[in-house]
Formats: sequence, C-alpha cells, structure tokens
Amino acid sequence: MTIKEQLAELQKSMRTIVDNVKASGRDFTDAEMTDLEVKAEQAQELKGKIERSEQAKSIMDSIGGLEHNSYNPLTGEPNLTGKKGWGKKAVDSLATLASSSPQGAKSLVSGTVSVPAILSPDLVEAAPRSLLDLIPVASPRISGSARPTDGDSVGFVGRSAGDQMGNVFSFIRQSARTSNAGAVPDGAEKPTSTYTFGPVEDTYRVYANKTEDLPWRYLDDFTALIDILSVQLRDDTLAAIERDVLSGDGLDDRFTGILETSGVQVQAYTADLLTTLSAAKYKLLAHDRNLTGWAFNPLDLQALEMLRENGDNGAFLFKSRADIEGFLGGPVVTSLGLPTGRAMAADWNQAELLPVGDDALVFDGKNRTENNTFRLMFEGRYGLRVKKPFDFVSVDLIP
Repeated sequence: MTIKEQLAELQKSMRTIVDNVKASGRDFTDAEMTDLEVKAEQAQELKGKIERSEQAKSIMDSIGGLEHNSYNPLTGEPNLTGKKGWGKKAVDSLATLASSSPQGAKSLVSGTVSVPAILSPDLVEAAPRSLLDLIPVASPRISGSARPTDGDSVGFVGRSAGDQMGNVFSFIRQSARTSNAGAVPDGAEKPTSTYTFGPVEDTYRVYANKTEDLPWRYLDDFTALIDILSVQLRDDTLAAIERDVLSGDGLDDRFTGILETSGVQVQAYTADLLTTLSAAKYKLLAHDRNLTGWAFNPLDLQALEMLRENGDNGAFLFKSRADIEGFLGGPVVTSLGLPTGRAMAADWNQAELLPVGDDALVFDGKNRTENNTFRLMFEGRYGLRVKKPFDFVSVDLIP
C-alpha cells in the first residue's frame, strides 16, 4: 500500500468515528478521542512524507527527471532511458558522425551509426499506449551469441558458418490444451491431459524506412533536422511492424501476423456489440486463461465510446476509457493494423518480438555531386513468434 493509500485509509477511519458519534447524538468517549488524536498524529506524519516525496520528485524533474538513472562517465550527462533515450541516442550518434568530418555535416559523404533497437524491453511503456507495449520483447540478440531457451522454446538456430548468426530461428508452438486433471481413487487409472506442441521455423525480417532526396542546404540546421527525421523514421517503422504483427500475410518478407496464424480463436458477432465483447472475454477467462489487453481499430473504439443508454438519447454508457477497460477486463489500445469491424482480446504475453542486435541510422550523401541532395535511412532486423495461438481471440464487431 502506498503512502497516499495509507493516508486515505486513515482519514476514512477517522470519518467513520465522527459519523458514528453524530449518528448516535452523543459526545465522544475518552477512548474515541484518544483514537482520533493518535490517528490525527499519524495522518500528519504521512502528509509530511508525501510532501517531502513530492519535493524530491520536483527537484529530480528540474535536473532531468527520474529517467536519468545513470550518468555518462566521460561527459557527466545523464543517460536517458525509454523512447526519449532512443531519440537522444540517435541524434547524438549522427551528430558525432558529422563532427568527425572536417567541415561538419555538410562535408559528410555517407556513414552509418548504431542505435538501440526500437523494439527493446527498455522502451516498453509502463502503461500500455500502443499494441507493441503489450507484447513482450526479448533482449536484442547479438550476432554470434546464443539465446537461452525459456522452457517454451527449442532455441534459435543459426544456419551460417562461423560466428555469424543465420536468418532462421525455431521455437515450439502449443496448439492445444485440454486439462483432465482430477482426483484419483485407489486402483483407478490416472487422467491424461492433452498438450499438443509442434515445431515452428521462421526467419528474421528486415524493416526499413528512408527519406526522399532532401536538399543539401537543409543541413545548415543539422541538429533540428536529424531530431525530427530520426524520430519520425522510427515511429513510422514501428507502425509498419505493429500492422504486420497483427495482420501481416507473410509475403514479401512481412511477418505472418497473429490474425494469419492457425489456431486463433474466433468470436462471431452475437446479438449486440456488448454481448459479443463479453463472449470474447470469457472465451479466455472461462478457461482460466489470462486476458492482458484488447486491441481495436480507432474507429471501432470510437463507436464503443459513443454507445448510449436507452438507444440514441440517453447518457453515454461509458463515461471514460477506464469504464470501457473495466467492462472489457483489461487495458485497451488502438491499432491501424486491425481492419474496422475487428478487435482482438488476448494474453499478449503469448507473442514475442525478437530484435537482432542494434538498429542502424544511415546518412547517405553520395548524390551531392549529382543533384545536391542527401537521404536518411532507418533499418532493423526482427523476428516474431506466436507461442499459443488459442490465447488470442479475433472478434467480429459487426453482423
């Protein structure tokens, strides 16, 4: 229990004592007065702790925030984590590349810098804001290293010689789980449950994004330009990965997405929207499976938000996103990777994204002599595994 929660409980207890005395139309007893005085002192102490905690947070925010959990030993500057840290690393790396050229950015010909993988455990938000925040991310695998198995995997299989990692990985996928566990009388045959597994082999996929040819004169404001472009290249690549995680068809080296994976459960539209969503939820909960979140197309979530009591004229059925999440039983994110009319309820821990090493930001200035332009490119290599397809429910939202 947090300090604020302790204070709220204490204040509630004090109000209960006062309300009981008022309701009975009498004075406080000595025991009640003593109890109130003790609780008042405890409440004052908790308020002091809260105030000091908030002051400490304010001080930390003024020097860069609690994200600065370590410092660069060479520069003394704080190291940023999360997505802000990714953007700063990208900008600093390209700035270093530019500074290594005799006349700065405008004398660059080309170069590549490594940046942290955009799909990284360090970049996952505490409160899910996107689909990729719901899906676990393995620690980036480095070429030549072995990735330990987790009891659900047969390991990753490198297919090239020497210490270079191959492009193929394999894992175990569970396709059925039927429990017959139960008590066994003396002399009776012990029950057998069905747990069906099969090996799956897949390949890592390259996801990339680049700018069109940009005028060389833009490099006069190198830092601002790189800051904008590097983050936009990253975010647009994340959107493409998210789309393929859900709906990728496996063609042209796209992921084979969850919706295209055999064994995913389907909830047909039943009676009305709320009944359908409830039925989908209990396809998981009724079988003692986890529900860690929902994904909707933004327009479908809007339709849910606009539902009214008593048809079209009543109050809104859901007053907030929290109300919707309370009804659905888990956090809600939106994704353009889902077509309108389709949602997904799932234990998203049964999928996993697999980054390979660092990502790359590339500055390409070779066209300067031809047309006075340059390009920026982002590129990374990732895998996707869906371990238990039956823990995903595809939901039809329209009849």
